[in-house]
Amino acid sequence: MFIMGTAGHIDHGKTTLITALTGINPDRLQEEQSRGMTVDLGFAWFSLPQGNVGVVDVPGHHRLVKNMLAGVGQVDFVLLVVAADDGWMPQTQEHTEILDLYGVKRGVVALTKADLVDPEWLELVEADVREHLSETSLKGFPIIPVSAVSGYNMDVLKEAINALLVSAPETSEDDNPILWIDRVFTIKGAGTVVTGTLMDGSLHVGMDVVIEPAGLEARIRTLQTQTKPVETGVAHSRLAVNLTGVEKASLSRGMYLALPKRRPYVSLINAFVRVLPQASSALETGQQIKLYVGTLETLAMVKVLGSDQLEPGQEGFVQLELEHPAHFSFKDRFILRHSELQDTLGGGQFIEEGVPVRGHNLRLVGPKRLRHLFPFEKPEAHLDVEALQAKYRSDLKTLSLLKARDRTYWTKSQFQELQLALHPDLHVLGDYILAPEQYDKVQQYLRTTVEQFHKANPLALGPSKETLRTGTGLPSRLFDQILGQTADLKEVRGAISSSKHQVTLSDQEEQKLQEARAIIEKSPYEPLTLGALAEMGFSSELLFAGSHLGLLVALPSEHWTTPEIVQGLLDILFQEEAFQDGFELSVFRDRLGTSRKFALVFLEYFDAQGITKRKGDVRSLGKRPEKG
Repeated sequence: MFIMGTAGHIDHGKTTLITALTGINPDRLQEEQSRGMTVDLGFAWFSLPQGNVGVVDVPGHHRLVKNMLAGVGQVDFVLLVVAADDGWMPQTQEHTEILDLYGVKRGVVALTKADLVDPEWLELVEADVREHLSETSLKGFPIIPVSAVSGYNMDVLKEAINALLVSAPETSEDDNPILWIDRVFTIKGAGTVVTGTLMDGSLHVGMDVVIEPAGLEARIRTLQTQTKPVETGVAHSRLAVNLTGVEKASLSRGMYLALPKRRPYVSLINAFVRVLPQASSALETGQQIKLYVGTLETLAMVKVLGSDQLEPGQEGFVQLELEHPAHFSFKDRFILRHSELQDTLGGGQFIEEGVPVRGHNLRLVGPKRLRHLFPFEKPEAHLDVEALQAKYRSDLKTLSLLKARDRTYWTKSQFQELQLALHPDLHVLGDYILAPEQYDKVQQYLRTTVEQFHKANPLALGPSKETLRTGTGLPSRLFDQILGQTADLKEVRGAISSSKHQVTLSDQEEQKLQEARAIIEKSPYEPLTLGALAEMGFSSELLFAGSHLGLLVALPSEHWTTPEIVQGLLDILFQEEAFQDGFELSVFRDRLGTSRKFALVFLEYFDAQGITKRKGDVRSLGKRPEKG
């Protein structure tokens, strides 16, 4: 199904024309039928060779523009109605401005009541309409004189509408539906019903849904379109959704129906705004205006980015703080109207959830921005308007690359919520996504930190892996993947070292290390601890440097020995008969003539190397390592 919206001045015959096209009077309220004017949204439908058309009939009275806005933002094309006997009128102008701000580029103009005027007048009206549309997105719309009463040219109008169906863009087939609620009512024996236009995805009977931003969980009991029950509601169709689990009193126009956790809502947005040339006033920082998106009407506070105001005819970036939160997808359009006067100021397109700013320099405030930064980064001093401009000009794929820069890292599910495609330049590491700049920042931080550590501690292997990870604030799995892809760094016994780093000793340090080796070798089977060696004047840096150079061996529980002592113990294990068919700790202890504590330190070291294998109280020999 395709959705057609009407637009035009009051009493120009929109509802009469729709009734003639469809056989359905869209004026559903008694007040509308008795007064002969559309007060709220009306709905009808009809069939053409290329498909079914749902019609959203909107009110034309200037005091009811907010009701018009609730319908016209969700249509595939528009039927602009201009009465031939009246011509272009104030509400025709305002509706056209709104359609232009919404970016409507597909539609047709019906010159109604064509049977009431002579041909010359009709030509003048047609030329005037074409002139008014020439500077708008409606430029080039076919203009068809018709009469809903006599039937004049009604077949031509249907052919023009049918041609729009032929050229209609393909609809989205994603699984992320959204239905902005425009009516809520109850049916005896059925319960709560909401209606709206399904903009994306599909809905199914029995599906669990949520009404946002209220967060109300519900289930779809039944679905109807064109008064007929259906099992599945498809994108771009008018639907009546019978819900269980929610009461009518909890729902209202302006809420939206979606799948749970799939359509987030926000109260602070960054947007690109165009102020109408004929707007009654400028759009100023601190001004309160009315914002219309979907079927929602809400007050919003304005912050013009980079200046104090946007004059009529100007465009620029603004930040809007909404009184009631709403859902936006990238480049979703909205309308801005004066909060007191009955006129339209302009319209805009959503770019992203906003970062709070204040003052002329757009200084960042609040902890939210800090949560998105690496711990080693300092927040920028301003909000980057050029970055907003780049996002506004981008397509969805490029946007994913630009948005990725806003955070340290994203998850795939977060990207899915924002309906972002994956740009080929993004780094996808498991479930995590990083912009190239963020990925490079991590690697540069690792290299710089390790290099600085080596300069300050030339005898050490490097900073600990966990210390580095904490400095990045990354999850362990993501950190490990980036570290593994940083070719000039390596992990050595829990420390991260540069592949270029070499531990070199001065003559004095080398002599001190040889003294430590000599002391250790005096009691080869009673290895000294780090603390004991420190009391003798041997620093831990020197001992670890000796380990890195292969002159010392670190054992469990901070005990130290030499490679020569280890080789001697290996000769005992692999050459003497007592150890060939399995042995207990006591056998090894007695062979060394040492205490159980020291014998266990050696055996735990061998266990960790796979040289010995323990099963219960018995150990067997594994593979002897090659000498080196």
